[in-house]
Amino acid sequence: MKIAVVGATGATGRRVVKHALAQGHFVTAVARDPERLLSADRLSFVRGDVLSPRGLKGALDGVDAVISCIGPEKNLSPGTLMSVGVATILTECQRANVRRFILQSGIGLSDGRELSCPNRFVVRASGLIFTAAITDKAIAERMTQKINMEWVIVRPVVLADKPAKGRYTAGPSARVAPLAPLSFDDCADCLLRAATDEPNWIGKIVNVGS
Repeated sequence: MKIAVVGATGATGRRVVKHALAQGHFVTAVARDPERLLSADRLSFVRGDVLSPRGLKGALDGVDAVISCIGPEKNLSPGTLMSVGVATILTECQRANVRRFILQSGIGLSDGRELSCPNRFVVRASGLIFTAAITDKAIAERMTQKINMEWVIVRPVVLADKPAKGRYTAGPSARVAPLAPLSFDDCADCLLRAATDEPNWIGKIVNVGS
């Protein structure tokens, strides 16, 4: 399968690239500084800027699925990276006739109905702290849900740089613990599953956590 990873040099994006190559896929790594990644068989690089209206022109040609791993470096001052960036990605997806789009979002976008009472409180409290980031991601999620193509929104819990467990909970309305850290590798595995498999996830919001 041909997969483009946008935000390929970020903490999750790098893991998605690694897992996709290990599974035999052809990968296009899209980033502002793609040279930060090591070269490998079946890996191509494209320099792109999601904040520029034409910053991804031609970057997604010929791919079957696009995984967006973009995200703000600071959740307290996120700017409009998600809303503007995802709009740019979706425009290019449609121009390039990409079949499937996967958006990495966050559990903070949940209304908490599928979670336990304590975890519902955690999500609502975090919403009061990270209001700007959640508002920006919500715009990106709404745009994703309106596109005329296959899509999956993946909402991971808090992510951490730790060894992968290889076991995690994932699925629409999955009951996860927002503050129980999930490894970047396990999140990457879930994003790749959404792009290459899991037909029952298409058109759904998927929670993923430990």
